[in-house]
Amino acid sequence: MGHTLYDGTIVVAQGILGTLSHILHQGEQHSNASTLLDARLYEDMYPLSDQIRIATQFTENVVARLTGRESVTYEGKPTTFAECYERIETVLKTLNEADKDVVNQNAEVSKTETFGSQLTVQMTAAEYAHTAGLPNVYFHLSTAYGILRKEGVPLGKKDYYQGFVPFMMGAKQ
Repeated sequence: MGHTLYDGTIVVAQGILGTLSHILHQGEQHSNASTLLDARLYEDMYPLSDQIRIATQFTENVVARLTGRESVTYEGKPTTFAECYERIETVLKTLNEADKDVVNQNAEVSKTETFGSQLTVQMTAAEYAHTAGLPNVYFHLSTAYGILRKEGVPLGKKDYYQGFVPFMMGAKQ
């Protein structure tokens, strides 16, 4: 079997959370680490801690939808780096436990999704993952990366790719 829904969702989400954990570790080592979780790109945007909260919640929502179960709702936002890592590890564990066959079998299962307070849309699990869930996770990963860069954490493209292609990160250029 070629590339599957599992490969394009669960494996990708594992990479995203791997990168998120990696860039947070880089931030935790920075001289201003104590202020980073409250840092924002812009005053009307969520702080770094909420970027972690939302990225992990959407990832949980995706894996729940793809495995045919109700999503776990995580209460509150992480307030320490340790809590950020714990939240990421909890969701990674769920991703790691997702059965490939179950995910692929649920691809075309349709259900009503609610967005905001007034929009409801009938979507398959694959549509939800690729048009709502993963785009949100990527957005919050990118925003977390942007916040850390804005705050002076020395990150580069190699850091962004860390969770996706770690085997390449050690390769000589």
